[in-house]
Amino acid sequence: MTAEDEDGAELLPVLVTPRLRLRCFRPEDAPALSANLTPPVIRWLTSWPDPVTVEVAARRIAEAREGARQGWHVGYAIERLSDGRLIGGFGGGAPDGGVEIGYHLAEHAQGQGYMLEAARAGLAAMWDLLPTPTIVAQAHPDNAGSRAILTRLGMRMTGEGPAYAPARGIWEPGCFYEIARP
Repeated sequence: MTAEDEDGAELLPVLVTPRLRLRCFRPEDAPALSANLTPPVIRWLTSWPDPVTVEVAARRIAEAREGARQGWHVGYAIERLSDGRLIGGFGGGAPDGGVEIGYHLAEHAQGQGYMLEAARAGLAAMWDLLPTPTIVAQAHPDNAGSRAILTRLGMRMTGEGPAYAPARGIWEPGCFYEIARP
């Protein structure tokens, strides 16, 4: 299955796991995305401002969809199969060919294994969709949950140091991870 753009062009393959559906973000997801990105969630996200308004969410969705159209970005909405509710996002990519993954999960969906399930499927798809030899990630040292996910994905920590948080305009502590193409 694939997600289609307004003109019928395929954007990303739809991924289905035992409990989740990962599909390309759609413009109508902006209100749910905004609602999911609460201050306790975005405190760990370096590129999302506080607050994430519906307008900001809509702009980021449009940017991700354009990146998917151009073949350099993978941006998945994470839907729970049991109720169809949008509970998070997973993706990454850059026009220069570098691939750094990022992800988020709504507060109400945390602690249930959803992100690891989604990230495993999303990471496998990224290897198929993006021509990169490595994928990298960054997590705050205090974000134990995210660091555990990265480790369980098979990523290895390559170091610690400052990470720029453009949404806040500051440097924050970071732990850096990478994984080579299987």
